[in-house]
Amino acid sequence: MEFTHQHMFAASLDQAVEMLADPGFARARARASGAEDGEAWVDGTADTAFTVAIRRTVPATSIPSEFRSFIGKDLHVRYTEAWLAPSGDDRVGTFAVEIVGAPGHVGGALGLTPSADGCEFLATGEVKVAIPLFGAMVEKAVLEAVLKGLALELTAADAWLAH
Repeated sequence: MEFTHQHMFAASLDQAVEMLADPGFARARARASGAEDGEAWVDGTADTAFTVAIRRTVPATSIPSEFRSFIGKDLHVRYTEAWLAPSGDDRVGTFAVEIVGAPGHVGGALGLTPSADGCEFLATGEVKVAIPLFGAMVEKAVLEAVLKGLALELTAADAWLAH
């Protein structure tokens, strides 16, 4: 199941990249999505290629009850994004989401593009769940959870940039 999500940051592209490469913001992202606990690491800097890794535990109540039997009481989520070194006016990267023990994967591309009002953030990706008969329903539930978490993280990003 494919998806696209756009967001405008009221900040320059350089400011948005600095935020994304900040370990403090990586930890704030983990908390913003409702994680009960979490760890975050950043390898590299905003001036070079960098990778953000976030590990968090999210209550299973974040997905519909009919799918909780597939994953148990909590969701252990591994999120990784890798941003390429600067090249031209845009910044691009990739992301992957793994729910440990669940038969699915989310991955895709990220981009930041300067605009007159700041910069545009774009995430495109695909949710894949390998469960016979129920895969499409689980993909839809996972997609809803991913988009909800993304919206919470982007709200935290807006607050971070406003300070």
